[in-house]
Amino acid sequence: MSPPRPLQVSPGSAHLAPEVLRLLEGWLPAQRWYPVPADGVVHEPWLTVTFPGVADFVVALLRLAGPGLAAGPESLVIQVPLVLSPTAEPTADTADTEAAGLIGTVVTASGTVTVHDGGQHPAAWRAYLGTAVPGTCEQEGCTELVGARRISGEQSNTSVLLPALPHDRGRGGMLKILRTVTLGPHPDVVIPAALTRAGWDGVPRFLGAVGLPAPDSHGAEPLAHLAVLSELVEDATDGFELACEYAARNEDFGERAAELGAVVAQLHAVLLRALGPGPALEPAGFMGVLRRRAAEAFADVPDLAPHRAGIAALFDAVSARLTAVTERDGGVVPLQPIHGDLHLGQALHAAGGWKVLDFEGEPQRPVAERVAPDLPLRDVAGMLRSLDYAAAVGQATDPRWAAHAQLSFLEGYRQASGEAHEGTVHAVAGAATSGSELDVATAELLLRALIVDKALYEVVYEFRHRPAWMHIPLTAVERVLAS
Repeated sequence: MSPPRPLQVSPGSAHLAPEVLRLLEGWLPAQRWYPVPADGVVHEPWLTVTFPGVADFVVALLRLAGPGLAAGPESLVIQVPLVLSPTAEPTADTADTEAAGLIGTVVTASGTVTVHDGGQHPAAWRAYLGTAVPGTCEQEGCTELVGARRISGEQSNTSVLLPALPHDRGRGGMLKILRTVTLGPHPDVVIPAALTRAGWDGVPRFLGAVGLPAPDSHGAEPLAHLAVLSELVEDATDGFELACEYAARNEDFGERAAELGAVVAQLHAVLLRALGPGPALEPAGFMGVLRRRAAEAFADVPDLAPHRAGIAALFDAVSARLTAVTERDGGVVPLQPIHGDLHLGQALHAAGGWKVLDFEGEPQRPVAERVAPDLPLRDVAGMLRSLDYAAAVGQATDPRWAAHAQLSFLEGYRQASGEAHEGTVHAVAGAATSGSELDVATAELLLRALIVDKALYEVVYEFRHRPAWMHIPLTAVERVLAS
């Protein structure tokens, strides 16, 4: 196998003409993966990266600066891979712009250059692939890229299907280009790699990653990750699309939901073994984060005002119970690595069952929150909310569809966790985690609070991006507070 190709990292806008950067100003905010509203945002060149052996390919890492955005090490950084092709003269032919990833053509001091989005260009795919798996795709037209295509519809990143990529289990890979770059090892690299080393088959197998070398790192942890490569799950169906299809037919999703619950329980168990436990939950800090998030949601969405008192009362009740468990009773509520943004769209269903993917955490949360150890119940809450969304989007006419799917998911989760409880439970009951001192009543109350927290996050998202859907999470908030 060939040695890894060393990436060349330069500060600022090296290798990028000012005209290219100006061209990006109008193009960037229109991209689905652009992480913030564009008003007042300035793109500051931070680093540029080149890949030896791949001509005319440059990665621009741009810091986003503007009102309300963090500065310095906490600032948002976006990855903009660019293929820069010398051109005889500017062209106005943009008929095939989307397919080619054409951004535009500019005249620079060194000549006319056509600029393409690397997320849609084979030259960029070759560079990422050859770095993630040294020895592959070393020449233009390499066989590993036969049939390669960008996956449409993804919002936060860019994924490329590689059906011809060989590996020790056959063929097929998925290259994910991370559009928002975080400093340090990326969770969507670290967690799948750990789960793959642990031998768990509930995740697409990790095949490699593109790390940005830190200055004077000498092989230490990367400064950041740019891309991740995983095994292709053949003939898979997106979990949310599958659930919506069932809901549209009013078809029982219980069996599939129970299977998914078992896989999520296995995920939590393997994560705990592979990455180790986190610290014990500290009630004041934990509840402080929930209250802060709620306050931010109230400030953003006026329609939430009638629920302020009910949410405050629920959070007060949870705080009192957690304090009693950890202080008065001397119990410990352990935290651990979790998925962090678990919903049906983060799961694939194939002939071999469910696979869980996308371990980045909620994209609107601060990085430190997304990667911190947490309660497995947060993932449970996320999946329960997603089943509710599937019922609404799939337009299930049976009012029991969502509740039955949620109960089935919880039952599958409990059985696989070894925490099955006797008696009848409702949609938020009984998800105490293995090794926890939580009693069932406390776990139920905590899960209600986490469902509300997730629904508030959804309300803000829908308010900003899909107002016609805002009734879905608003109704969920009302339902939980009334229960």
